[in-house]
Amino acid sequence: MKKVLILGSTGSIGKAALEIAGAGIGDIEVVGLAAGRNVDLLEKQLVEFPEAKFTIRDDDLLQGLLSSDGSFAGRLVGTGPTGIEAMIRETSPDLVVNALVGISGLMPTITSLECGCSVALANKESLVTGGGLVMGMVGKDRERIIPVDSEHFSLSRCLSGNRDKTTELVLTASGGPFFNRDPETLVDVTLEQVLDHPTWNMGKKVTVDSAHMINKGLEVIEAHWLFDFPIDDIKVVIHPQSIVHSLIRMRDGSLLAHLSPPDMRLPIMNAFFFPEVREFPWKELSLDELCSLEFHSLEKGRFRGFELSVEAMRTGGTAPVVLNAADEMAVSNFLSGRIGFMAIIEWIEEALSAHSPAKIETVGDVLEADRWTREFLRDKYAGIEGVTEDTCY
Repeated sequence: MKKVLILGSTGSIGKAALEIAGAGIGDIEVVGLAAGRNVDLLEKQLVEFPEAKFTIRDDDLLQGLLSSDGSFAGRLVGTGPTGIEAMIRETSPDLVVNALVGISGLMPTITSLECGCSVALANKESLVTGGGLVMGMVGKDRERIIPVDSEHFSLSRCLSGNRDKTTELVLTASGGPFFNRDPETLVDVTLEQVLDHPTWNMGKKVTVDSAHMINKGLEVIEAHWLFDFPIDDIKVVIHPQSIVHSLIRMRDGSLLAHLSPPDMRLPIMNAFFFPEVREFPWKELSLDELCSLEFHSLEKGRFRGFELSVEAMRTGGTAPVVLNAADEMAVSNFLSGRIGFMAIIEWIEEALSAHSPAKIETVGDVLEADRWTREFLRDKYAGIEGVTEDTCY
């Protein structure tokens, strides 16, 4: 029986993970759930997995949950970040599924590794902000971090047995909802249009990032840390169908690709049973679906968000932390209707331009750069009514 703890249980990744855990594919015991604000869904999950302890983001969300069923009170570990850390230590899971959003996932990743757990990592920000620290903790035992992002799961499959023969990694990107739109026409796009992703059903933050291609830039940074490849040897190609998730270029110039349906249950199931490969009980990829695959080059200057991400990684130090914090804060204010879609890029550029990158030696350096960014943007855009530093997604 493998003990699994799921952080972000009410998000898209968390729900898929619980679907797999409840499908009877293997011996999985869900020992803990960490939720955000979706109390109603958390209550259903606690009923379905009666042995699981839980945490929730805020104290003020607890009253209705605890009064609805007296048994829940005895399963509560705590709230907020301290509750998550306590639950990791208390439940001693074999695997922590980190599906938290943003830099909030960094400390749980570090705590999980400190406790000897493996981490099924869907929180790319753990590596974007603290990649050197996190990978330094696992050393040569890199398999303790099991990638859940579809592209990185795909790369791990392609690289298995081929790492020393590979010269280049290629990530695919759907192009998001605006691939065929001129960037100059995006000033007035609505939230509904931004969230209308053509192939993936993701949380709001990731979907907004995908529309700007910032998400793909963050994934390039993640791939750099996961697979120890130079940033310039990691490429991106537009593939609207999201069936080819990655490719690797071999030393002889040939390419190996990994194909599967755009279904996050596959990489999550892989993480649950790694290194075993289990039968996938849902839709398999039909060969008929391969008849109309498209690939397009990533046109320079088309997606400024992607370019800013790669530039920040090349700069190094705290620059990716500032990029991430500015993006989190800008997306939060876009989702709440305070700023427009294209203002997200402006906020990131402003923060990166004002910041003097410093070396990261401790997690405190990461958190300080994150704090600086949020304070800088709050002060700069104080004229916007209700501007928030909160990651309110």
